[in-house]
Amino acid sequence: MTRKRKQSFPPQTVGKKVYLSFDEQIEKLKKDGLIIEDEKEAKARLKWEGYFNFAVGYNRLFKDDDKRYVDGTTFAHVEALYDYDRRLRDVVYECTQVIECNLKALVSDIFSRRYGVNERSYLAEDNFTDEPTMAPKVRWIIGTCRSTLEDGIRSGSSYYHDYIAYYDKTYGHVPLWALIRALSFGNTAKFLRLMKISDRREIAREYGLTEDVLCNLSEIAVAFRNVAAHGERVYCATLSSARLADDLPVLTSLQIPRFPDGSRKYAKRDFMSFLIVAKYLLRPAEFSRYMAIVVEATEKLETQLPPWAMKRVYEKPGLSGGWKKLDVLQK
Repeated sequence: MTRKRKQSFPPQTVGKKVYLSFDEQIEKLKKDGLIIEDEKEAKARLKWEGYFNFAVGYNRLFKDDDKRYVDGTTFAHVEALYDYDRRLRDVVYECTQVIECNLKALVSDIFSRRYGVNERSYLAEDNFTDEPTMAPKVRWIIGTCRSTLEDGIRSGSSYYHDYIAYYDKTYGHVPLWALIRALSFGNTAKFLRLMKISDRREIAREYGLTEDVLCNLSEIAVAFRNVAAHGERVYCATLSSARLADDLPVLTSLQIPRFPDGSRKYAKRDFMSFLIVAKYLLRPAEFSRYMAIVVEATEKLETQLPPWAMKRVYEKPGLSGGWKKLDVLQK
């Protein structure tokens, strides 16, 4: 009879990540110089938020070059920054929901008015841009629309949508204004980018923008929506795939600091860029409401963090110059 070999694990090596209990997590934070006044409350926060998500995700702002917490840094300081970022995340998510809804309404209205309400309209390459380099992307978005349509009417599909099935069963076709509800925000932005230039221009006119700038702003909105939807940090987010256009009038009024070569230091791929996007893509009253939340949350954080930490906070999202006046500046 062959004996079952006892399972063994490789020995721990220096630098290898290991599991830490909540008590061990607390001790590590203290060893790194963090002041924890209420260990019971701190352990509860780590339990429900996660050590990596909570402590590791927000500790860099409070550490020095030796990766130790700056003298006087407390657990409450980390909590304050974490809660501030969560508030910004809520703002991004709520703003982008409104932006997505508005954009879908305009895209479906203009496209349907120009090309008809039958699904053949958005499944035909002729109704999209005729730029040769965009042909593969046009075929891709049509394929996405087709699969969304087929899945939406197929009972039992995990992507079944009763409103799509209703139009198909009742009218024998599914207009874009129904289908577009099932498209993601990202795919809607791609649909916009692939429309004929005259169609994009008509939509952009509703925002007082050029068609290229509208596409740029919608892509930044999508990128920040994805950051917020995945629970990632918003206050220090730096987009990799999108950069705010340079020719927006409000950028001059904001008096954003610049590098020696004249380029903007902030409002390119940071949270400040998102606020500018929201100003252009939301109606004034809506933007005022969300801007007030950001200002209030930031001013509250000022009362919770020491000045040196708050200075770092302002740099991460690019909140500089006259950012608090963004609500009243002319677009």
